[in-house]
Amino acid sequence: MRVALLIGTLTELDTCHALYANALTAAGHEVWFGSVNRLSSYDAEVRASACRVESVLQAHAPVPGRPVPRGLADMDAVWVLNYPQPSVQTEAWQLLWRLNRQVPFVNDVTGILMLGNKTNLPAIVDPQHLPHTVITSSYAELSTICGTDTDATWLVKPTDDDAGADVYVLEPGSTNNQVLLQSMTGNAAVTELLTKGSLAGFRGRYCALQQFVPHAEEKRVIIAAGRPVAQQAHHLAPGEHRGNTAHRARCAETELTADEHELCTRIGARLREHGIRFAGIDLAYPYVFEFNVVNPGGLDERIDLLGLDDITGDVAQALLADTVAARSTARP
Repeated sequence: MRVALLIGTLTELDTCHALYANALTAAGHEVWFGSVNRLSSYDAEVRASACRVESVLQAHAPVPGRPVPRGLADMDAVWVLNYPQPSVQTEAWQLLWRLNRQVPFVNDVTGILMLGNKTNLPAIVDPQHLPHTVITSSYAELSTICGTDTDATWLVKPTDDDAGADVYVLEPGSTNNQVLLQSMTGNAAVTELLTKGSLAGFRGRYCALQQFVPHAEEKRVIIAAGRPVAQQAHHLAPGEHRGNTAHRARCAETELTADEHELCTRIGARLREHGIRFAGIDLAYPYVFEFNVVNPGGLDERIDLLGLDDITGDVAQALLADTVAARSTARP
């Protein structure tokens, strides 16, 4: 098959980019890297600045070769592995949506856009497996909720950031709580006061206020073609409430319990119904905290941090088979 991997920049591959490309080329596929930030439209044709993979790739190195504009309609599958930059994201997603109508994507564009952050978790995960969560851009609404139960501990976090960025614990009685709620909703009221009528424009932004669930361990579960295929434990670092390896969480080998496996299988099937065939789920059973549908880490951690067998080739083959089969089934 001819496969396009769309990433942010061709000047530096991350560990997952190199891992997937090497697995696909080893299996005999023709692999191209393209920049999701350098898409273009020539009449009806969607193009990317792209390079063909001709050798084994190294993480943190550039894609070898000189990128050239290339049409993508002849691809058998496209795999989006990074989000476009904010300054070009609207047009990039529109071009990708158009291309997705011609070429099967490992993760469909509509699924990525609708399920790629924390806003729509309830569309996939049953309510008993989600902490109580309020998503709003209103500081007044959040302040009222926190003021109603003064003994409760909450998390406040962005709806669409990764790697534990700006995830804060609101402790009962802390004088920081109101400041953090104002900041996370864009400091809209303060800005309006200072500019005498919001001359700086609308500043509100969404965030998630979530019931704090104390835990010392999370599990990252990799979903491929609707089923769990790998997992590892993330033991939280001392003094941390975030389970990201970027914040010193320690990876360890683990297994899923029967209940966890059943939950992840159910979530995987629902994601697949929405065109999401590859995802990473973060959970501390019975709760699911989020899932990542664009380039989730996990398969790389198995190899680099745990020394486990490399299953990337089998996972990639299953993903491509499911992607192409789903498009064939959908055609009249």
